[in-house]
Amino acid sequence: MYEPSLSASSGTRIGTAESSGATTPTRKKWYSQDKATRSQETLSMLVGASHKLANPNEKKGALPSPQKLRKRPGHKRKTSGRIVTGADIQRDDELRIQLQIADILQRQRYITKMCRALMLFGAPGHRLEEHMKTTAAWLEVDSQFLYVPDCMIISFDDNLTHTTKVKIVREAQGTNLSKLKDTHEIYKEVLHDVIPLDEALERLEELIASPVRWPDWVRIICYGLASACISVFFEARFIDMPVIFVLGTLLGIGQVWVVPRSRTFAVVFEVLAATILSFAARGFGSIMGGQLFCFSALTQSSIAMILPGVLVLNSALELQSKAIVPGAIRMVYAVIYSLFLGYGITVGTTLYGYVDTNATNDPKCHNPARREWGFLFVPFFILFATFTSNAKLKQMPLMVAVGTVGYIVNYFTSQKFAASLPIAYALGAFTVGVLANAYSRFMHGVAITVLLPAVFVQVPGSLATSGAITAGLQTATALNQNLAEGAQDSQLNTIVFSLAASMIQISIGLSVGLSVANLILYPMGKRRSALWSL
Repeated sequence: MYEPSLSASSGTRIGTAESSGATTPTRKKWYSQDKATRSQETLSMLVGASHKLANPNEKKGALPSPQKLRKRPGHKRKTSGRIVTGADIQRDDELRIQLQIADILQRQRYITKMCRALMLFGAPGHRLEEHMKTTAAWLEVDSQFLYVPDCMIISFDDNLTHTTKVKIVREAQGTNLSKLKDTHEIYKEVLHDVIPLDEALERLEELIASPVRWPDWVRIICYGLASACISVFFEARFIDMPVIFVLGTLLGIGQVWVVPRSRTFAVVFEVLAATILSFAARGFGSIMGGQLFCFSALTQSSIAMILPGVLVLNSALELQSKAIVPGAIRMVYAVIYSLFLGYGITVGTTLYGYVDTNATNDPKCHNPARREWGFLFVPFFILFATFTSNAKLKQMPLMVAVGTVGYIVNYFTSQKFAASLPIAYALGAFTVGVLANAYSRFMHGVAITVLLPAVFVQVPGSLATSGAITAGLQTATALNQNLAEGAQDSQLNTIVFSLAASMIQISIGLSVGLSVANLILYPMGKRRSALWSL
C-alpha cells in the first residue's frame, strides 16, 4: 500500500519505489518557462543598470517604478474576423437582387400597360404582336405574345429559375385617335431612351384614366351631320338631308350614350338600330306616295356610320399578314355582323310594309343629286367622322386632305374600271396608304391616325358603288309582292348574303392597296420600332 511521507528539508511528498503515485514535481525546464516573463525581467534589469549609471548620486536601490516605464502600444483589432464585412456584403447582394427584381417587374408592368392602351385606342390587330415584341426586345424582357380579338396572352419567361408568368389583357377594341397618337409618342420616347419607365407608366395610367376629348353631345350631333354628308353617296337629295340628320342623331344616341351604359342593349344594338332606322326611313319615304323623300337614301345613309368597314378591313389585313387565328375569328364575326345589318334592314322595311299597305316599294331615288356633289360634302363627312373618333383639332386638316384625295381616286377609277370594282378599291386604298406612310416617314407622324378616317370614306363609297345595301330593300319588296315560293327562296338567299359578300370583296381590295403602299414606303420595315400603319 502506497503511503506518502514528508521530507524535512523540502516539505514535499516523496513517493516510495513501491508506490504507484505521481513523481515529485521538479523545476520547469527552460523551454517550458514563460518567455514573456523572462524577457520582462531581463529588460527591467537592463533598464535599472542604465539608470544607475546615468544617475550615480541616486540612492542605492532607487529604481524607476514599472508604471513609469514606457509601454509598448497595444494592438487594436481592425476587423472582427470579417463577420461584419461579410454581413455588409450579404446585405448589399440582397439589395442589388431586390432592385433587379423591381426593375424586371417594372418592365413587365410597362409592357402590359402599353398593350392595354393600344387595344383600347384602336391599334390594328395585325400590328399588335409586332409592337409588343419590339418593346420587349428593347427592354430585354424574355416574353411571348398571342393575340386573339379583344385579348392578348403574354408569357414572361425566366431562364434562371425556369419559371413562366402568364398575363391576360382583355380589352374591347376601341377607336380614339387622339389618345392613340399620345400612346405612340410614349412608345417612341421609351424606345429612344428619352423618358424613364416610371414616367412612361405614369403617363400611360393618366392617359387611360382621362376622359374622352369631345363630350357626348358633340359626338352625337356629329353622327347626324356625318350621316347627312355621306348621303350624297347614296343618291340622296338635299330635301332628304334633314331627315337623315335626325336618323343619324338617333343612331349616335344609341352608339355614344346607351351602349356604354347597358350591356344588354349592346348585344342587340346592330340589329335593333338597323330595324328601327329602316322602319322609320320607310315611313318617311312613304309620305306623299314616295314623291317627297327617297326611301333607299334614308335607309342607307342612316346606318352608314355603323358599317363594319374597319372591322372587315382588319380581318383581311390579319389574314394577309398570316395572323390566322385573329384574322379568321374577326372575319367570321364581320360576316355575321353584316348579316345582322342586312337582317335588320329586311325586318324593319318588311314590318312597315305590313303596317302601311300603301308603303312605297321603290328602292330607287328619283331626280337624285349629282355625284359630283361628293367633292364638296366628303371633306365635311371626314371632319365630322374625326369628331366621333375623338381626334385632335391639329390632326384634322391632314386627315381631311388624305381622305379627300382617296375619294377622288376612288371616284374616277370606279368609272374607269366599272366592270372590275376591286381594282378601284385597291387603287383608292393605295393612294391613301402612300400619303399616310409618307407622312409617317418624312414628318415622323402616326400613319394609322391618318388612315382610319380615309377608310371611313372608302367603305361607304365602295358600298354605294356596288349597291349592296339595297339588297335588304329588294328583299322587303319581294316579301310584300308575295313572289312564288321557289323564286322567292333563291332570291332571298342571294340578297341576304350580298351585303356580307360585298364587304369582304371591298376589304380584300383595300388590304391589297394598303399592303403595296407599305411595301413601297417601307420595303425593309422599320429599323428600331414597329410600323404604325394599317
